[in-house]
Amino acid sequence: MKYLDFLQLFEDGGGEGGNAGGAGAGSGTQGNSGSNAGGASYSFEQAEEIANARADRASRAALANYFKQQGMTEEQVTQALADFRQKQQSQQPNVSQITQERDAAQKELADYKNKDTLRSKGVADSYMDFVLFKVGGMVSDKKPFDKAADEFLKANPQYKGGSYRVSTGTQGGGSGTSQNTNDMINNNIRNAFRR
Repeated sequence: MKYLDFLQLFEDGGGEGGNAGGAGAGSGTQGNSGSNAGGASYSFEQAEEIANARADRASRAALANYFKQQGMTEEQVTQALADFRQKQQSQQPNVSQITQERDAAQKELADYKNKDTLRSKGVADSYMDFVLFKVGGMVSDKKPFDKAADEFLKANPQYKGGSYRVSTGTQGGGSGTSQNTNDMINNNIRNAFRR
């Protein structure tokens, strides 16, 4: 018979005792309500802690009794209880790890949504991470990501589109245009240094 099966058996067999305990608990509750009027009160956390401690003691006593009935010595009972507790704890979920995984997944989802928002506003992929970081720093309770992105892109329009354009001040075409453009840029630089 397994430990958990025994607990179920103990619980099923103790139905009458449980009712008697329930009646006792009910009368105790009535007594406590009278003492509550006198000033003593318990918080929900304290009551839960007391209930858990009592349930733990009852579980330990039931298991110890069962193991003794199976012919185990006190040392074997202690070891069996320790093994049971260890197995029980190993089956408990790691809440902090699950919370971290959830938070990471929520952040990743938010980043995908924010990147889609920036793409729809014309931000090039080459600037995406930088703009995402900058806009993310502007987000607050009163300013959602969408409005912060509009504000940032209005102040920094160079992040919209894919590339910069250098204006040389001339228009035209042909094979000599690139040479003329370079000459013009060089002349503009020289003239700037002469001033």
